[in-house]
Amino acid sequence: MSVVVPVSSADSSQIGHARRQALSLANVMGFTELRQGQLGIIVSEAAGNIAAHAVQGEIVLRPWRFRDDSGIDVLALDSGKGIVDIGRSFEDGFSTAGTPGQGLGAMSRLSSALQVYSLEGQGTALFARVVQESPSANTSGSDYILGAVSLPITGETACGDAWSANHTTERSLYIIADGLGHGPLAAEASKEAIRVFHETSHLTPTRILSEAHGALTKTRGAAVSIAEVVHDKGVVNFAGVGNVAGAIYHSGKVRSMVSMNGTLGHSVGRMQHFSYPWEKGSTLVMHSDGMATRWNLESYPGLASRHPALIAGVLYRDFCRKRDDVTILITRI
Repeated sequence: MSVVVPVSSADSSQIGHARRQALSLANVMGFTELRQGQLGIIVSEAAGNIAAHAVQGEIVLRPWRFRDDSGIDVLALDSGKGIVDIGRSFEDGFSTAGTPGQGLGAMSRLSSALQVYSLEGQGTALFARVVQESPSANTSGSDYILGAVSLPITGETACGDAWSANHTTERSLYIIADGLGHGPLAAEASKEAIRVFHETSHLTPTRILSEAHGALTKTRGAAVSIAEVVHDKGVVNFAGVGNVAGAIYHSGKVRSMVSMNGTLGHSVGRMQHFSYPWEKGSTLVMHSDGMATRWNLESYPGLASRHPALIAGVLYRDFCRKRDDVTILITRI
């Protein structure tokens, strides 16, 4: 699950809080002391930029594991005035706020990957990936082309949404589960769906849903969608029950995928998958109903070609409903 820390110019202590949250995650994941220190610098600089330039925003931290690698993705999101010249902002010594201007340049050197997206008058989104190894290490973290944000509704510590993925050479499977309501009982339902997903990931999406349906009868139930990208066939098989949305974006066009009505674990009509063509470079977008469905990547020039984590951050910032748990998962294969 992601961790979110609000940041504002009115409370300088939030910068330190964001740093401490990041270091706590890194310590649990076994980051070296050196890498923890580098992560702390990145988060402090990102939060400081929000406070200095945008008045308020959020730091979102997401730990991940992929193959033999692990890391933390840092998103710094604001709706401020934006950056007019992103290229110059990476130059050491360049500043528009009277600061030393070392922020983005230092963050780029310490990160395993860093991207910034900004539109004048519409805010800035920064994505920094911090792999557990050093930023110059040749690790598979650079192959992890996936981004996700999963956060509970304000006031809850347990997120009623959950997501996961399973990768083989033949196919990639992605799931989002949205437990009914929110809080611990919703989290229990979604976690049970994820457990079944991992135990049955060799099966088809509809078979996985069927197995999860039986397992979730002892919970309050969940909306669940699964997408299967079959690499050599150029196809996506999508099966869903409830309102977890799925869509494919390619060459400026969005194709929404079909879920069936019902609640997994309780009332389900027909379970079936629908197949859609998958072209190389396509982007898969899945999200719970905590995010509005009216998003349109064409409204953000150049964003679709950026890292999925950055795309997820921008869509979360602009389309999160703020009245429910929210999960958005984006990947490109």
